[in-house]
Amino acid sequence: MAGENRVFTASIEQARSSASRLGGGAVMGDKKIKAVAIRGTGDVFLARPEEFMKELQGVTDYINFRNTNPIKDVMTIMSGIGSPQEMLHTDEKWHTENFAWGNARTRRRDFWTDEIDASWTKSQHGAVKRLISCFNCPQHCGALISHKDTPRYMAKCFGKLTYAMAAYVDDLDFSWKILQRATEYGVDSFSTPQILAFAVELYEAGILTDKDLPGCPKDNEGRFFWLLDRVVRREGIGDILADGVYFAARKIGNGAEAFDHNTIKKHEQLPVKLGTLDPLYFLMYATNEKISITQMEGQWPQSAFPTMEQREEFVRDWPQIPDEKFKQYVLDWELRGEKAIPYYPTPPMCSEIVDWMEMMHNIDDAAGMCCGMSSFCLKPPYHIHNYPKLISAATGMDLDEAGLKKIANRSRNLHRAYNNRKGIRRKDEKPPADHWKRRFPELEEELLSTYYKYKGWNDDGIPTREKLEELDLGYVADDLEKRGILKNGKN
Repeated sequence: MAGENRVFTASIEQARSSASRLGGGAVMGDKKIKAVAIRGTGDVFLARPEEFMKELQGVTDYINFRNTNPIKDVMTIMSGIGSPQEMLHTDEKWHTENFAWGNARTRRRDFWTDEIDASWTKSQHGAVKRLISCFNCPQHCGALISHKDTPRYMAKCFGKLTYAMAAYVDDLDFSWKILQRATEYGVDSFSTPQILAFAVELYEAGILTDKDLPGCPKDNEGRFFWLLDRVVRREGIGDILADGVYFAARKIGNGAEAFDHNTIKKHEQLPVKLGTLDPLYFLMYATNEKISITQMEGQWPQSAFPTMEQREEFVRDWPQIPDEKFKQYVLDWELRGEKAIPYYPTPPMCSEIVDWMEMMHNIDDAAGMCCGMSSFCLKPPYHIHNYPKLISAATGMDLDEAGLKKIANRSRNLHRAYNNRKGIRRKDEKPPADHWKRRFPELEEELLSTYYKYKGWNDDGIPTREKLEELDLGYVADDLEKRGILKNGKN
């Protein structure tokens, strides 16, 4: 229904997963496409099947190894492979105390008590009927959910928490109930809860009134169900909210714009508010074409390890890196001091690391690979060294690493050039003002400039003719020059 009504956060749902960011469902709805059904009737032909199966056996062996040897000294959901195992693990202390509640406002540092642990564990074990996997995958990242009298549905990852945290509801039972309705409607469970929380905040501030929300319940759970129904159906205030926080704030006016504090390039972000600027995450948030941190981060640790012993243990088993020097970056990275955030990793190092992670996400997208098996998790079974061999054996393309990197670079620069045509410039590449308490404007500008230079872009974040021609995209440079976006191939 959300797609048919062109809701900004409409998703494309399938049995075990969804395409949930940037409103793909709304595009289908606009084209009046209800669904796409495919039934394969032919065989799958491989160019060099024996070679392919040999490489695939190596992948399988590594999956089995990682499953029995989880990564040490990282949070539980990052210690294995696959999509974060939210349906398996019940300990949510890290998420609930580090992510922000409401309209990305409050960190409840003492939320996870023994009582909450017991209550949420009981709720999850009661709701999860069985863990499920994608076709022929040994991991079980999703779950079949049947909570009391709600119809059965599939769930995985962070959607388990987003509605409860946005609504300030401490009962996980609420999550299972509203997530079922949201899944049936077909809306993104990252952005949609923030839109609802934004509306509640406007009401509490007096910007929206009872006249705007006639009949809306006063309790937190009831409000969210009521608002969700109206957003998806585009009824009343829901018709405005359905366009997302950025556009809704500007339509509502009367100070609503100040409550739009967690969007980048007009899209809602994860509800995270932190202390000191992280240079890697600054670049990932600011420059990501997909405008979603989960489609950018992954193979690099989220923070420095406290001790040298932990760092050495981490880099000892790390064949996925594109260059051995990355190990030294981790070994030198400290929690405090000169080699800590915000000045370490340095801007050149950050550019290399971010380029690696976005490259892997682009390869996954082109190959149709689950990012939980490659770009999104630490030490995955698919990486830059075995991907070319697998693709070559399957297709006969005979790709090496350089050739695959060029394909990924073409994809990245085509995305960038298209967004440049739509108006994206350096001024748009910035995380929310309150994302970190301690900001460093000069360093942030240096990070952008260094990254742009590393990518072969000009100071406004536009690929130069030289870079585009290097990628056999001279026609794109012609187009950008014709539109006045590029001048003399550079400016």
